[in-house]
Order: sequence, then structure tokens, then C-alpha cells
Amino acid sequence: MKSFKVLSKIATICVGLFLLVPTMAQKPAATAIIAIKAGKLIDPTAGTILTNQIILIENGKFKAIGSNLAIPAGAEVIDLSGLTVLPGLVDAHNHLALTYKVVPERNN
Repeated sequence: MKSFKVLSKIATICVGLFLLVPTMAQKPAATAIIAIKAGKLIDPTAGTILTNQIILIENGKFKAIGSNLAIPAGAEVIDLSGLTVLPGLVDAHNHLALTYKVVPERNN
């Protein structure tokens, strides 16, 4: 008798999940366009530093990069015009996780 109650509860949960899952499915988002205004852009392939560049990203992928690009209406604009952008480069050496020390040279 106990096994029947357990199976009944499991079946109820399964049916509930079966009915719930389709309602949880996300609708496809509208095309997301991000425009990044870069003061300086490092191009590691060419070995150059470009100034006043606009980077257009559509659905998570680079669409266009250039200085005279029109920013589409409704695009999210990220203004990094006072900064240098390093696409594809990672700062693999930083000290952000270190504990602050009043005198950094001491290890105590």
C-alpha cells in the first residue's frame, strides 16, 4: 500500500512537470544589438591602435567595426570612449584578489 502512495506521488509530480515545462520555455528574444564606442581599439592582428571606433554586436557576435558606423536605433550603447578596448585579449595577470596591505612589501 505504501508503494502505491509513493508511486502515486511520483506520477503526480511527473504530470505536473510535464504540464509546467512548456510554459517555462522562453520566447525568442528580439534581435539584441549592442554598440560599443571605443576611444582606442587594439588590433592585435595588424599590430595597430585605432581611435574612435564603434563596435556593433548583434546577438552576441561581432557584426561590424569601424570609425564611421551608424548606430542602429534601439541599440544599447556602451560608451568606452575614454578607454582602450582589447578584443580577444585577456589580462591573465592581475592582483584583484589579493588582500590589501598597508605596507605591500611585508608578507605578514
